[in-house]
Amino acid sequence: MGHTMQNIPLNSIDEITPEWLTHVLSDGGYLTHGTVSKIQNDSRKSNWASNAVLRLIYSVDALGEKPTKLFFKLCNPGTDTFGDSEIVYYSIVATEISDAPIPRCYHSAYNKENGKYHLLLEDLSDTHAPDIQPTWELATSIMFSLAQLHVSWWNNPKLSLVGEYPDRSKIEKYVAFADKGLAPMLDEIGADLPQEWLTIIHKIFETHREKMIKRVGDGKDLTCIHGDLNPGNILSPITGIGKIYLIDRQPFDWSLTTWLGVSDLTYMMVHWWDTEMRKQWEKPLLKNYHQHLLNLGIRDYTFNQLWNDYRLCAMQSLYVPASWCVNPIQRKEAK
Repeated sequence: MGHTMQNIPLNSIDEITPEWLTHVLSDGGYLTHGTVSKIQNDSRKSNWASNAVLRLIYSVDALGEKPTKLFFKLCNPGTDTFGDSEIVYYSIVATEISDAPIPRCYHSAYNKENGKYHLLLEDLSDTHAPDIQPTWELATSIMFSLAQLHVSWWNNPKLSLVGEYPDRSKIEKYVAFADKGLAPMLDEIGADLPQEWLTIIHKIFETHREKMIKRVGDGKDLTCIHGDLNPGNILSPITGIGKIYLIDRQPFDWSLTTWLGVSDLTYMMVHWWDTEMRKQWEKPLLKNYHQHLLNLGIRDYTFNQLWNDYRLCAMQSLYVPASWCVNPIQRKEAK
């Protein structure tokens, strides 16, 4: 970029000015002539970030794409939290996917020393929203978006650019983190669970990781996963029909980032969906997802293998609440 300061994350949303946006959009080729003359800034805060919806007005001589509404995200999570994973998601993961189910990124900046970063993305709030209860039509649209993400990185030789290989040490690190929250979790709810459930829970923590390690084998069928498909990270069309966007890929250093694609489906359906809805829809949706894989070029992954992988990954949903119980503050908030 011609303006080196644009590679440094902003310190505050207040630093977003028409001049800064003019430089950023000009450097990116989105504004080929003229300037951003005015912006309207609607800012807010979330758990990890400060966000702003920006409405842009251009000079009368402005030329180029000239986006009129953008979403700005400023994140300062610290060096041991997310790293540059979200920057990678929008600037590398998305570029491998045709018509990506990921909002377009106009600019990003990351500071490795303190973990701070910012993103300037297309704003979809006029047409899409998170936390929409899925209908069958929306559920099948999610399957297509996930298939797009997974197929584009399936056995991709560049997979190491977007995540760590899930070898024994990585999987053991992943399970070991959740294991630290198992005792606190059971201290809270264990008395309410049947003894046979407690036995199964302990057995999963003792034996499941070896099954995961065995499944990795020679690395076949690995892909880039989102890893956190909770309802807030799925942007659904407000009209109920249309493209689904997958946002906020922010894995922790212990998280799995390359793994079996179907794990994203289990995280969404097993962990977040009503049990009856999941029981009714899971098999048809898995078949729908598998058909998308076939249509997009994955020919040597049978539905039987997918079903076995789904069952393997479903057990990972137990690690999620356990991981929430590691940190005493998070444990208190999760009650």
